[in-house]
Amino acid sequence: MRIALIYPDYYHSGCIEGEPQGRVHLGSGYLSAVLAEAGHETAFLHLVDPAGREGFLEWLCSRDAGLVAFSSTSLMFSKVRQMARWAKEETGLPVVVGGVHPTLDPLGTLEEESIDFVCVGEGEAALVELVESLEGRGQVDEVASLMGRWRGRDFAVPVRPLLEDLDALPFPDRSIFDMERMAPDQLERISVMASRGCPYHCRYCSNHAQKSVYPNGGHYVRFRSVDNVLSEIEELAATAEGIDHVRFDDDILTLRPKWFEEFVREYPRRVDLPFICNSRVDLLDEEKIARLKEAGCKTICMGIESGNPWLRGNVLGRRMSDERILDAFRLCRKYGIGTVSLNMMGFPQEDFSMVLDTIKLNGRAEPGITQITVFYPFPGTELYHTCREEGLFVTDDTDTLFTRRSALKLGGISDNQMELVSEFFTPLAWLYNQIFTLPSSLSRPLERSVDFMLSSGRIPYAWKRRMAERLLVRLPWEWYMTTKY
Repeated sequence: MRIALIYPDYYHSGCIEGEPQGRVHLGSGYLSAVLAEAGHETAFLHLVDPAGREGFLEWLCSRDAGLVAFSSTSLMFSKVRQMARWAKEETGLPVVVGGVHPTLDPLGTLEEESIDFVCVGEGEAALVELVESLEGRGQVDEVASLMGRWRGRDFAVPVRPLLEDLDALPFPDRSIFDMERMAPDQLERISVMASRGCPYHCRYCSNHAQKSVYPNGGHYVRFRSVDNVLSEIEELAATAEGIDHVRFDDDILTLRPKWFEEFVREYPRRVDLPFICNSRVDLLDEEKIARLKEAGCKTICMGIESGNPWLRGNVLGRRMSDERILDAFRLCRKYGIGTVSLNMMGFPQEDFSMVLDTIKLNGRAEPGITQITVFYPFPGTELYHTCREEGLFVTDDTDTLFTRRSALKLGGISDNQMELVSEFFTPLAWLYNQIFTLPSSLSRPLERSVDFMLSSGRIPYAWKRRMAERLLVRLPWEWYMTTKY
């Protein structure tokens, strides 16, 4: 069977002008690889810009597919829902949706009548079994991890256990991606995942909700062997052109000490490319950062999220001190590793003074690149339930975290304040950084003055924007890039 595999990879409500869209989606690559291994074909539609009904159906009808399969996050589900309707109206083909969103909200996903099935949890084995059942080699309503409607009957099969041996999976099929249509930075990198899952319980993150769906959720965090990971990178590096680094998309590459020790020893022996990874500040010490530098790490992305300790610990579930955050960024500077700070605003119980705390902590941390996004409550997460219980939702049409507005009714942050911070987070962090270098007799009154100017409703918003724009002109180049990493 040929499967029409579709992944929307663009947004329309973002505030970052010129931000390129379209990135290598390893989930789609793995699905295509396991389908090919089972003897099936895929036709992959990677939507890096909007698709109209006519163009979408022209593509679909020319592919002679037997199944339409979407992968969806919560932010992109509105697009998936529309295309599923088009596909069902025109072709009548069965439609399945997998990914994070149906895992977190399977019943809500199935409210769309054009969607026949949802896959709850990891989809490689479930998708292959669904295809084989549609071909007559099994019963559709007995495929583990599948829910839906089949032949007039609703069904729900328990979620299958997690695949604990990730080495058993084939390498992702990258031939499905048209790199010329991707964001420019995708041409420079090899994107890899060495692991799946995260053990931490951040209340805004979907990991704790996803973990709970599996019967063996205690094994939610799994790592491929170091040899398996490096073999994939070697294979890609030997054939790709114009590559200058490897990007590890894992939540936390430095999580497992034994695995980490083998990785930093073997990586420079086998791969002659620097790499970028994600980590947590409370999992980095001087010895680990030194080993990362020796292995070829050029940039580490770390979440600050909120600069207010109370909000960070009690609302977000991230119990790490300002001192630990600052120390991790300081050590990276000491060893010449670039840093990206990941930040959010727009949380329940957050007011604008707490947003200023986030800007100020970035000023003190001095990251090479800063990123600010707006919090969106993902279904199934603890903060989602909090937002529902408190009646905070006002819209659900947001399709990106890079936005000037919140989907919530926020009492402590105005729309103008959110817009100002979204656009000028980096220059404002740099301004506070400059203030903090002054003697306390000057820095404290200056800090209070800037706080007042940004917070006061008596100062026209246009004046605040003008000041931020002037700061942007004066900004040193190393503070300038706010999103590319």
